[in-house]
Amino acid sequence: MKVVRTGDVRRILVLNRNHIGDCLLTTPMLRALKRRFPRAHIAVAVPASNRDLLVTNPHVDEIVIRPEIQSWAAKIRFALETRRGHYDLIISVQEKSKFYGWAAWYSKLCNPKMPVTVALDHPRTRRFYQHVSPIHPEQHEVYKYLDVATMLGCPRERNPVLELEPTAEARDNVRNLLTAIDVDGDARFIGINPGGSKEEKRWPVERFAEVGDRLQAELGLPVIIFGGAADADRAQAIADGMSQPAFVVAGRASLGDTAAFLERCRLLVTGDTGPMHMAVAMAVPVVALFGPTNPVKFGPFSTHKTVLRHEGGCAQCQRPCLHTISVDECVEAALKLYAVTGPGPHRRRRGNGVPLDPR
Repeated sequence: MKVVRTGDVRRILVLNRNHIGDCLLTTPMLRALKRRFPRAHIAVAVPASNRDLLVTNPHVDEIVIRPEIQSWAAKIRFALETRRGHYDLIISVQEKSKFYGWAAWYSKLCNPKMPVTVALDHPRTRRFYQHVSPIHPEQHEVYKYLDVATMLGCPRERNPVLELEPTAEARDNVRNLLTAIDVDGDARFIGINPGGSKEEKRWPVERFAEVGDRLQAELGLPVIIFGGAADADRAQAIADGMSQPAFVVAGRASLGDTAAFLERCRLLVTGDTGPMHMAVAMAVPVVALFGPTNPVKFGPFSTHKTVLRHEGGCAQCQRPCLHTISVDECVEAALKLYAVTGPGPHRRRRGNGVPLDPR
């Protein structure tokens, strides 16, 4: 791969991803950039909702809030601020975003600073950037982002890991909440994360409920159910379907507090959604239930995981689907994974990520 000449880089802006999981999958790239440019100020643009994912990241010096897509006035302000930021290097990993592309292009217009602009390659946006990194369809998304770093001369890590560290405030919030409801402030849990951005990513609630009961009986740990506001009803239905009490935080915890709750999990049974990647970044072993999405590209980036996915569809689905995954299969996978990983924490370094096997 051809290495881009960047010159003296003092200020870097990374135009980052919008979704929870996608944002976390860029953290190995951010670490690589900081190692390549240790004296550079690295700013990362994300939606306000993703701030908690990066606020404690040691490789991020500044978080820039990306405006809401609907607000053109905010978009124009963002572009003006980007130009006034005097960046030497602007990197976009949101390759389909014309807004990001336009902001990067505008930052160079009549600008004596003339930043170098680099992005992932996409037909609709490549004209906005000086350099683009090709996308290889059969590699994990983490390596797609790391290819951008390699293009900039960053050394390639043998075992990259995701990084996420809850704030002290979030840990205190969780401890206080547990104490207020008469739960041990140091309690550990089995996690269930039933959400999914689409219906075909959501395993039936009655199966999650049975898995929760059986794992609680086998492992002697209480169950905590995660999710966003859109998952609250499903989470409550799972709790109502269980014979043992479950602690529902879906729709009630901020993203930062969710990270602090996940940190207390010894195991997470999850659909293909953001908290799955949050758990991986904190070295929580995960059993991931996948349907049509390709886990080779989007699956949990960890060795402490089991992915359940069947290539054949059910009577209603003509493609890989969740309905063919049974409760017995899920419970067996969870118990095997727990037996291998053990009940203790699995921290590897600050950020807690557990590496995949080398590519």
